[in-house]
Amino acid sequence: MHKNILIISDIEGSSGCTDYESSAFMTKKWALACAEMSKDIHSVVVSLFDAGAESVYIKDFHRTGWNILPEIVDSRAVMLHGYKRGAVPGIGNPPRVSALLMTGMHASSGSGGFLAHTLTSRIESLLVNGKPMSEVELFSASLSPFGIRPIFFSGCPVACMEAERTVKNITLSTIYIKDKSDEKSRDRWRAGMARSAAESLANMNTEPLILKGPFMAEIKIRDGERTAGKMASLWRYKVNGDTIVIEAGNIHELYYSLIRLCYLTPFIEKILPLGLGLFNIYGLWGRRWARKILASRSSAS
Repeated sequence: MHKNILIISDIEGSSGCTDYESSAFMTKKWALACAEMSKDIHSVVVSLFDAGAESVYIKDFHRTGWNILPEIVDSRAVMLHGYKRGAVPGIGNPPRVSALLMTGMHASSGSGGFLAHTLTSRIESLLVNGKPMSEVELFSASLSPFGIRPIFFSGCPVACMEAERTVKNITLSTIYIKDKSDEKSRDRWRAGMARSAAESLANMNTEPLILKGPFMAEIKIRDGERTAGKMASLWRYKVNGDTIVIEAGNIHELYYSLIRLCYLTPFIEKILPLGLGLFNIYGLWGRRWARKILASRSSAS
C-alpha cells in the first residue's frame, strides 16, 4: 500500500466552484470556493491517514497557489503553497512520495468540460503530436522521473474520462453536484470522494507516466492571430495564424516552454526568483482577503 502521498489540488473541479467567478482571484465567490475546496481536501486527508498513510503533502495548483485554508485542513498534512523553481515546474523538488492524487481537476482546453483549460484559458486548444494534452498528463509526466505513480483523480465527467485515457487503472471520483449549493449534497459527495481516495492507496496497478519525445505542440490562441503573433515573438516560437508551434525533445522541455508562453516574458524569466517571491506575497495577501470575506459572512449570519 502507498504510504507517502502527494496531492495536487485545483479549484475548478472542487465542490464550491460553480462558475468562472468562483475560480477568479479575489471575488466573493472565490473566497467561498476556497473554503469548500479546503473542506474537500480535509475529507481526503482524514481518509488517507485513517487508511494507513504516513505522510500527505498538498500542493495547491490554482492560480496563485494560495487558495487552500490550512486551518480547515487536518494539521497532519504538509501544505505546499505558492510556486517554486526546480526539477518540476511549480513544485520544485517534490517530496519523497510514491503516489500522486489529483483533486478538484478540470479537463483540457477545447474538451467541453466544466471550465476546461490547459494552464490558461488563453489557450483555445493544445494538441501535442496531434492529440489533446491535459494537465493530468503534464503533472503526472513531470513527476515520473521520481518514480511517482498517479493513482487517483477527481474532477468533472470530461476530466475523468481524460484521466482514464491517460493513466491506465487510475482510480476516479467524478463530481456531479455543480448545480447544487446545499451543504448536504457537498458532504455526501465529499464522503464518497474520500472513500475512493482511501481505496486508491491499495492501487498498485498504475505506473509512472512516461511520455517519450520528440514533441510538436500546436497551441491555438483564443484571442486570435495578432495575439498569437505577439506571444510567439517573445520566445521566437513558430506561429501559423492563430496557432503557435513549439518543438521539444522531452516532456520537461515541452512543459517549461508552455509555462514560458503562458506566464513569462524574457524579462520576468531573468528575475524569476524575485518574481516568484513577489507573486507568492500577492497570493498570500489574497488568501488573507478571502479570510476576511468569510469572517464577515459568518458574523452576518
